[in-house]
Amino acid sequence: MSYLRHWKLSRSPFAKPNPIYDYFVAGSVEEALARSEFLLTHRRKLGLLVGPSGAGKSLFLEHLRLRRLTKAPESIATVDLAGASPLAVATRVRNAVLETSSDECRRWLGVNASIEEVLSSQVPACFSRVLGEIDDFLVASSAIGRRVTLLLDHAEQLSEESLQALGVLLTRPGKWSLILAVDDELLVGLPRRILDSCELRIDLPPWDLGQTADYFEFALDRCGASQDMFTAQGITRCHELGDGLIRRIVQLADLALVAGAVRGLDRVDADLIDQVFDEFSITLGAKFQLM
Repeated sequence: MSYLRHWKLSRSPFAKPNPIYDYFVAGSVEEALARSEFLLTHRRKLGLLVGPSGAGKSLFLEHLRLRRLTKAPESIATVDLAGASPLAVATRVRNAVLETSSDECRRWLGVNASIEEVLSSQVPACFSRVLGEIDDFLVASSAIGRRVTLLLDHAEQLSEESLQALGVLLTRPGKWSLILAVDDELLVGLPRRILDSCELRIDLPPWDLGQTADYFEFALDRCGASQDMFTAQGITRCHELGDGLIRRIVQLADLALVAGAVRGLDRVDADLIDQVFDEFSITLGAKFQLM
């Protein structure tokens, strides 16, 4: 039996949200958005989005990107840096700048080809040439009064060499801003050049219990679910076992809905949350963490 049918739901309350319409903004998330807007509005060069794995940094960046799309004139893009080599770091930034550039910007540069044609062309084979192309588009954007914002995700997965390459990119001229997302435990591993260039730290910490409770109210309300589907103790246990991290909390809550449907329960309480957590720990090993 579908667990959605059991709980009389049209969709899961904990499915990945639409980053602009269903994104939960409260508490630390609201503060992080305010700090990000300050950084970009005042044209600061570099901000560091810092938080533990599972705190929702990637979703936060996507929500911020969609919010800023309504503000003109600005080009904004998210760049996933996971596993990138130095050349790949520069190339991904180059492609993001190209993809968000306006027709006016390309005309200023004398580029008549479409974005698809430019991106499908052979990727320059050296780091310095890629930097040159980035410079060209940043200069063109500045000339027409268009600001460039890049949201760089998963920086903690870069090698030392790639991080050094990112530091070189930070020195490039032009009207552009970067927000670099990094796990808090690996913040000290960033090159000195990047840390010294940071103008604002944007924290996305684990939620407190009040924020988790507010999220459950928001999530259940958006799909028309009963607010007493989860007991207060069940929500508290989700928060405790999830360490206040949104990724773990929503996965545990969703699994509890499945387990509750199988058992024919009418509410999710703390005992069910414990059982679900223990079942996965036993099945996948004592060191298993809901991610």
